[in-house]
Amino acid sequence: WWRSMKIIREILEPLDNNCYILVNNGYALVVDPSREVEKIEDVLKSQNALLVGILVTHYHYDHVGALDSLVKKYNVSVYDYKTIGKQKIKNFKFEVIPTKGHSKDSVSFYFKESNDMFVGDFIFYETIGRTDLEGGDNEEMAYSLSSLRKMNEKIKLYPGHGFTTTLLHELECNPYLW
Repeated sequence: WWRSMKIIREILEPLDNNCYILVNNGYALVVDPSREVEKIEDVLKSQNALLVGILVTHYHYDHVGALDSLVKKYNVSVYDYKTIGKQKIKNFKFEVIPTKGHSKDSVSFYFKESNDMFVGDFIFYETIGRTDLEGGDNEEMAYSLSSLRKMNEKIKLYPGHGFTTTLLHELECNPYLW
């Protein structure tokens, strides 16, 4: 059943954020609802999907601008740094993994069955998230990267900005993972 999960990327304001809408058999999760609630709702409508949860990789303003209004309107739970470990919501099974470094509350969402990981600003195509912002920490980033190195290299990585990549590509081309 997990093969039917569709991943829709919407690039939203304020900083060309990747907001992902995951759709599986009529249900949807939203990852990092930055802003532009209407665009998110348009995708939900076009997919005829009921929003059943919101995943927040971290609470920087550019990743959560639409969070409160979506929670209020759809009365859904938020999964974030307070919900570490294995989770199941309707047709979705995933693990919330701490990936601190960019911020104290950074997490990644790993969908093992489909090998998809939503990483927020932890890792980007051939680079990593900044550690010089409030809550950033080079040592925590190094620890998170060392944990990532041990994972399945076929994992597809969906960052909070920029292009999708794979762990294999990052292991080969990202100097922070060497």
